[in-house]
Amino acid sequence: MFYFLFENYLNFFNFFNVFQYITFRSIMGGLFSFCFVIYIGKAFIKYVTDKKSLENINKYLDENHRKKSGTPNMGGVLIVSSVLLSLILFGNLNNEKVLILIFSFLAFFISGFIDDYKKIKTGEGLRIKTKLLIQSIITIIILLLVWKFYQPFQYLNNSYNLENIILPFTKEIYNISFYYYLLFILIILGSCNAVNFTDGLDGLATGNLIISFTTLTIISYLAGNFLYSSYLYIPFVSDAGEITVFISCLIGALLGFLWFNSNPAEIFMGDAGSIPLGGILGLIAILIKQEFLLILIGGIFVIEAMSVILQIVSFKLFKKRIFIISPIHHHFEKLGIPESKIVIRFWIIGILFSLISFATLKIR
Repeated sequence: MFYFLFENYLNFFNFFNVFQYITFRSIMGGLFSFCFVIYIGKAFIKYVTDKKSLENINKYLDENHRKKSGTPNMGGVLIVSSVLLSLILFGNLNNEKVLILIFSFLAFFISGFIDDYKKIKTGEGLRIKTKLLIQSIITIIILLLVWKFYQPFQYLNNSYNLENIILPFTKEIYNISFYYYLLFILIILGSCNAVNFTDGLDGLATGNLIISFTTLTIISYLAGNFLYSSYLYIPFVSDAGEITVFISCLIGALLGFLWFNSNPAEIFMGDAGSIPLGGILGLIAILIKQEFLLILIGGIFVIEAMSVILQIVSFKLFKKRIFIISPIHHHFEKLGIPESKIVIRFWIIGILFSLISFATLKIR
């Protein structure tokens, strides 16, 4: 809204000039998201509690987790509402990349919401195959949108199309042709479910999402600035700077949500939060051409997902478990490490992954 006012009414009100700046709108969008979540958080928690939108805890977890049964779910509704409202106020809704992000965010949110709603009503969510099918359909639609509207990016004074990738620590660029679209699908589906796996301890996924999105905010801003991107040898992506506003709104909402989600959690984000947030994490990395750097940026989510995959493969092939229970954060709980200590340590590791990600920008 404010960007629209800047474009159309600057001649009447000079004050609107500040809304042309991505940095200003990013800060304001983040602050608004945070304040919105804090302001309505308590009322929202009471509402979902009254509606019996409560979490069902895995029966294989210990007594400390079973005590959480009855904690309200559907926190994703609060996060998504806050982000969308902030974007309406401070985003540039004429930007194609932002519109694709909004569509993706909403589509994955609806899929997660359906799963959460079914869990609340029947005690069981959607079947894994059904969830993957829905996520795959959404991902293919997103792929088609990105393919249709994506403009060539600039790298080392040359233009490249979507099918080109850049590896961390190098200046080389590779065209992987058709395989890129398979990679696209793998990144989105992997991000969705990796964040979903991580959302098992109070504040664990929320805190690490804040860390990962903060890293992406800075890289997105650099990718949208020709001088900075040229100096650091990262792809210059037209209009990528506007993605910064979107991510800032996400970070503000997540900070506000962490206020209530930290131990002991008053509310969980549920699939309505973890699925869209994970999908957006992967999609932003794709839009700014940092597909492989995402492995470092979202290092904690990669570790969590790999622990689940390795556990399943090991049990299927050898009838043995690598971990006491997966995802890996529950394994550490079984070893007797307190939940809050695990969460803080995972946040620290997430910060280290982010610092390494920044280091790759200079080591090229």
